Amino acid sequence: MARAEVYDSTVANELPALYKLGIVGAGQIARMTHQAAVKLGITPRLLAEDLDDSAALAAPDAVFSHPDALAAFAESCEVITFEHERLDLGLLQSLEDDGVIIRPGAATIRAAFDKMHQRRVLLNRGVQVPVFTELRGPDDLLDFAAIYDWPLVIKSVRAGGRNERGTWIVEDQHEAMRVLNEQTSRALMVEEFQSIVKELVVLVVRRPGGATRCYPITEVINTDGVCREIRAPAEIGHRVATEARELALRLANDFDAVGVLAVELFLTSDGLVVNELAARPHNAGHLTIEATPTSQFENHVRAVLDLPLGPTWSTTPAAVTLNVIGGFEPIDPVDHLSEALTVEGVHVHLYGKEPRPGRKLGHVTALGDDLDQARELARRAEAALFGRRAW
Repeated sequence: MARAEVYDSTVANELPALYKLGIVGAGQIARMTHQAAVKLGITPRLLAEDLDDSAALAAPDAVFSHPDALAAFAESCEVITFEHERLDLGLLQSLEDDGVIIRPGAATIRAAFDKMHQRRVLLNRGVQVPVFTELRGPDDLLDFAAIYDWPLVIKSVRAGGRNERGTWIVEDQHEAMRVLNEQTSRALMVEEFQSIVKELVVLVVRRPGGATRCYPITEVINTDGVCREIRAPAEIGHRVATEARELALRLANDFDAVGVLAVELFLTSDGLVVNELAARPHNAGHLTIEATPTSQFENHVRAVLDLPLGPTWSTTPAAVTLNVIGGFEPIDPVDHLSEALTVEGVHVHLYGKEPRPGRKLGHVTALGDDLDQARELARRAEAALFGRRAW
């Protein structure tokens, strides 16, 4: 089987490998990162918020405390990494100034977590992004709409609380004002709506010294602002794929990323537009657990501990992940696990969460000879988890 193109630098790195790893956050990203680390003989400590956090249920070294206790947590770790964006950027900078090893670093985290700052930095580097402006009140919104018309996209500048929505596509002034009235406590921005051909994600993993590898490009399918499906490889031409990889690698180096950097891209009729950056393992990379020799989670651990990176090429012609999202009926997928496991070629991941409408409870990944076959298998398994047949 042909290997996907691999990007790897040979920059020498004299930093020692460090193994006392702390993960801030204990959701499903931390759960899968923890599992990948344990496989390497490394048992990370987790800074969890609740007893029923997905990773805390599966990790013996979870510390239950508010994220504000990060400084005390850092004292027991040699390297700190993060699975979510609900962070105090000032505190992170202070810890880094005091010698705490934070990977990725505070500057990278700020560029990824603060969307206004991120957009300004990207613009300064000549990167194509949607037209945007800060929303300080209704007048800013109406002035922007007068130029760019409806629909528009309103976004939270920073991540909110758990399960809080962060993006709204508004069709008219009435919808927009409703969002502004409901989100008065959050900093918001507005951007021009993009006519999108495909939504793509490029995952780059990078060590402190600059060694990088790039995963096969994925296509994501969103419904009502929620990621439902991930497909790999993305069905795009060689020219677009090369441009997307080169852009993602450039940004990983420009931002001095360490660990996984996810570059979310819009493919439009005018070319590639950068939507957002995420400086952590990404939902679009869940399929790397089965579809590549080294998952994004294992390579994130390797990178932040400054260990050699593993290969990232595809080991299958096609892979499709479907997220398992709770519905309005109180159905627990665990109760139907046996039915889902009868679908051969599918890998089921459940996160141990209590079912709630709209809550991500797990994902299924199917491997196949082509995307249609993989998608059909994934749909059958996802439907089985809710006691129904695939549509």
